[in-house]
Amino acid sequence: MGCLKVVGLCSVPPMIGSVNATCIRTQFLGLAPSKAKPNLNLRKCKTVHCSFNSSSNGSGSMPQNFHEKDDDYVNSSVVEAVEVKSGADGFMMKMRDGRQLRCIHNNPHGGIIPDYAPHPAIVLKMEDGTGLLLPIIVLEMPSVLLMAAVRNVQIARPTLYQVVKEMVDKMGYKIRVVRVTKRVQEAYFAELYISKVGNEAEFLSFDLRPSDAINIAVRCKVPIQVNKSLAYSDGMRVIESGKLLTQSPGSDGPLITTEMDRPSGKPCTETKEFNLLHNMLKAVVEERYQDAALWRDKLNQLRAGKSVNNRSWTV
Repeated sequence: MGCLKVVGLCSVPPMIGSVNATCIRTQFLGLAPSKAKPNLNLRKCKTVHCSFNSSSNGSGSMPQNFHEKDDDYVNSSVVEAVEVKSGADGFMMKMRDGRQLRCIHNNPHGGIIPDYAPHPAIVLKMEDGTGLLLPIIVLEMPSVLLMAAVRNVQIARPTLYQVVKEMVDKMGYKIRVVRVTKRVQEAYFAELYISKVGNEAEFLSFDLRPSDAINIAVRCKVPIQVNKSLAYSDGMRVIESGKLLTQSPGSDGPLITTEMDRPSGKPCTETKEFNLLHNMLKAVVEERYQDAALWRDKLNQLRAGKSVNNRSWTV
């Protein structure tokens, strides 16, 4: 039996009431030189568009199974990153444990990364010995849910990803692999492969946002693969690992962080920022959305103050 491939962009319908749902394209900015101010391209989404077509291997013939292109992909793993940003200090990744990783393009022709504010991201590490990292900017919720899955945090109600997993199981199929396949401008694309239990030749391929595909892969414990050309052209190399923020001894509540090297003895802005961000994400996972909104507002106020201070130095 051939492969049925579901293709298309899926967007969220408007929410009932005064709140309008918006979605952001899964993307990683700054992959090509640009003089324009980066824009995260927020879009209001009202409809769902899907089309169906047969999947081929590029030569017009039907692939026998999803292993045919294994040589084109490299296995990867999820890195516990919280957010990424680009500024005067270069391209930085903030890790869940508080470390700051400074990175540069693996590709010397990758161009200059424009400045942009911190954004949630999913970061994949190539498992081929290169240690390359592929950061993908996503919405906050997929990032939070992914970290919850990685750390086996129990969530009050089933997520969409858990529902998808159970549906696939009940249909007699098994999720086999997730692949990040390509980038079109600033948007990455991924494919999810499932096959009939006992017959890998009967399989389905779905085009998904990487944030959704990776969330499903982690829950189903299947490989996450990245196109080799994409990994080597868009990947980042770590050139410096910054200071580590550690949890205070005996702390059972929200993460309280202290900076290990603070010669001035003054409060550390980075520590405050990480603490606020951690508390906000923790509240979202626990579905305490009012608390999460309060932490978000405090985080925005802190970052706004930092921006004002930075501008005052340049005046």
